[in-house]
Amino acid sequence: MAGFSNSLANAIINWTLRGQAAPAIRTRYFALFIADPTDAFTAGTEVSAAWYQRQEAGDFAAPANGVTYNATRVEFPPVVGAPVDVSHIGIVEGASPTDPTATLLYSNALPEVKRLTVNDKYQVDSNPSTGDFTLTLV
Repeated sequence: MAGFSNSLANAIINWTLRGQAAPAIRTRYFALFIADPTDAFTAGTEVSAAWYQRQEAGDFAAPANGVTYNATRVEFPPVVGAPVDVSHIGIVEGASPTDPTATLLYSNALPEVKRLTVNDKYQVDSNPSTGDFTLTLV
């Protein structure tokens, strides 16, 4: 599934329909996944390798008709060791995959699985029409 995570959807409902305070969002990071993280943020789906670290997401374009995209190009470190197949990308709050308080906010499947081999650097493009992370909420 792509789009809102369960935790973000619940927070939005609580804020907009139940009068609860909007949750504070910590720094947002891009995360790469080897399988669908699901709306429930299933463990074991994020890339797990010594070279891998989540990357700060940076800025997003002002939304138009419920659509935005990352306005900053983001680059992951080069792959070291074994190749990895990336199928999904997400936005997580929490810098580390081992952070027990990390929350998935959004996720999207890539158009096709991307095989990263040694020395490849995955980049999240910031082009509005070809970018790797375009979010549509309508």
